Amino acid sequence: MLLLLWLGSFLLAAALEHAPHASLWFPPAAVTFAGLYSVGWRAAPAVFVACVLGTYLTESANQDDLRLGVLASSSLVFALIHTGAYALPAMMLRRLAPSAPTELTLRAVSQFLLLGALGALLAAVLGAVGLNQTDLLEAPDLFELASAWWIGDYAALVTLAPVLALVIRWMGGTAGVRRFPAFEWGPWRLRKSAAGKLGLLFATTLAILVAYLEFSNSRALLVMLVLPVVLQLWVVHTESRASAQLGLLGFSLLTVGAAATVNVGNDALILQFAVISLAANSYLGLAVPALYAANQRLREQVSHDGLTGALSRSWFEDRAATELASLLAQGRPASIVMLDVDGLKELNDTHGHAGGDVALCELVQRCKERLGREDFIGRLSGDEFAIFLPGSDEAKAGGIVRAIQDQLLAPPVASLGRQVSASFGIATAAGNAATLSQLLQAADQAMYAQKRARRLAS
Repeated sequence: MLLLLWLGSFLLAAALEHAPHASLWFPPAAVTFAGLYSVGWRAAPAVFVACVLGTYLTESANQDDLRLGVLASSSLVFALIHTGAYALPAMMLRRLAPSAPTELTLRAVSQFLLLGALGALLAAVLGAVGLNQTDLLEAPDLFELASAWWIGDYAALVTLAPVLALVIRWMGGTAGVRRFPAFEWGPWRLRKSAAGKLGLLFATTLAILVAYLEFSNSRALLVMLVLPVVLQLWVVHTESRASAQLGLLGFSLLTVGAAATVNVGNDALILQFAVISLAANSYLGLAVPALYAANQRLREQVSHDGLTGALSRSWFEDRAATELASLLAQGRPASIVMLDVDGLKELNDTHGHAGGDVALCELVQRCKERLGREDFIGRLSGDEFAIFLPGSDEAKAGGIVRAIQDQLLAPPVASLGRQVSASFGIATAAGNAATLSQLLQAADQAMYAQKRARRLAS
């Protein structure tokens, strides 16, 4: 299957040549890269044979006086260089990429784009030099040939490799086939919104290309292909990954198809740049949700206590100080409740520190069940917590504390075989310029006063 896929794409590339030995778009590069990445070295024999056969078929059709010796050596040289040039980045990517990626990250996109560029560069430079040495190519300017070769290979690779990797998986099954770095489509169907946006993208692209052909190949019109790039980013950020891939595939097919109908000459570089730019921006755009998720996880780690889920001390104090100043400026009250777990040392001695952790987590969870939407709890130290109650005067704060105490008297914690109890202290600010530190200190003193009163009572 890989052999047929490669040969078919090779013949297509031959039909898209815009200069001697330079194709606008060279799909075999994408087939080779995707095949070597997906199935590893098992793909190398098929790629090698395909290179030999492709070179023979093309040259035998283009030359009346076929030099078998030159063709034989050139076929082998091209096969070795092409397979080896793409094996290096494909195998590197296999080692760098996770075996079962779940999200498309900026790291995965960057690795694919950079390693793909490396493979295309190696294939172009070594291929031009090698085939020149075997007398198959007679290029007056090897640098110009290698540059055109490189950009043609890379344009097809970044456009087609992720899709071809999916095709290879579908053809060969999932056993032993590596997933392409998180470019999987996942569950997908074409929504009406996606269909409309893709239709607009393709219509805009087609209109620009038709205008280019009608108005004497005006290069200024090709520059307007920046518009489809913007439309594609709209698809990327609002629709599914599969829709974005379809947009990329359709755009590249339209540009290549238009170029195949007319001699674009030096304008081929503009088309190739547009394709590569749209592909790179698409993949980077698709990686943005993973970046947002990573930032959100980092934010959670910074703002919340990892054990209990309460706000961290610094986050609690910053938020509480800001809200307190705002409430007092509006003439509204605010209360602080200090609390800590009773008998935590005893819990740690009898159940280990894991038992103490359970008690702390249970305390926070039961407090949250009785707090309002605007209330929040933070962990200030090991067993000491604070609750900020915006808009609550002393009476309302007392009612919330009693509700929390009732919640703590609910069925005991199974793993501890007992209930979790806590001591509370309340401080309220209303109509004065109290600071957060003053409230915390007052609530702390009230909490310890309650502890002393309970010890004397016992």
